[in-house]
Amino acid sequence: MGAQLNAVPGTDQLYEYRGVLGASEDAPPRFLPYHQGDVFSGVDLPGLPDYDHAMLFLHPCTMRRGSQLTPEVTVIGVKVKSAKKVMTGPEAWEKHWSKTFNVMPLPDMYCGGRGTHVAEFMKMATVPSTTLARDRRVATLSAEGRLYLLQRAFYHFSRAVIPLGDLRASMRPVEREIELQTDWVESCCDQRGSLTDEVIAEAELAFDAFLTTDNRRDSLQDGESEFAVARAVKKEIEMRYGGQS
Repeated sequence: MGAQLNAVPGTDQLYEYRGVLGASEDAPPRFLPYHQGDVFSGVDLPGLPDYDHAMLFLHPCTMRRGSQLTPEVTVIGVKVKSAKKVMTGPEAWEKHWSKTFNVMPLPDMYCGGRGTHVAEFMKMATVPSTTLARDRRVATLSAEGRLYLLQRAFYHFSRAVIPLGDLRASMRPVEREIELQTDWVESCCDQRGSLTDEVIAEAELAFDAFLTTDNRRDSLQDGESEFAVARAVKKEIEMRYGGQS
């Protein structure tokens, strides 16, 4: 049954950003919205004293109110699997991951050319969202990478293999909203010349208000209406912030 799971791709496809903010050019930028699969360092996980990294786990509709995180969120513990080996590629898949269903492999999570972490589906905790500081976000999955996370999680909890195409279709509206929010907040931060939490929160609230008006968020569920919403958002960004620099 495990052979039906898609092999987790290499690091270039798996991640969108990774590294420590201020120390790596590839680190997640502060303006990036919180999303499923984001990994944070230095998080105190209740009942999991051996874990100090946490991954946002639940669907964005569950962990977010509009464009911001709920006061408490569910995370899963992340720990080191190998301090030196970057366990990726066909050989590593067959040896380590194809029949190990309770983890999501995170090879070279810090973009340093070494090491492999794993996010463990059974190591869940609820933490205040305020403990997930943007400056301590060390990795974000790509949109494609999140599909592999979901496929492995579904299989672990249900032994059902969900095709990546089905997952991609169901996630499309969410990914589109996150993409539009990213453009909006980045443009606001560029105009204000600031990346503080206050400026980001202000931009997120403004984006949420705009997307809620005229049922634009609901319209993202419709493939035809999605493009009209995207055009309206981009036009509003241009009007408010002068577009992206």
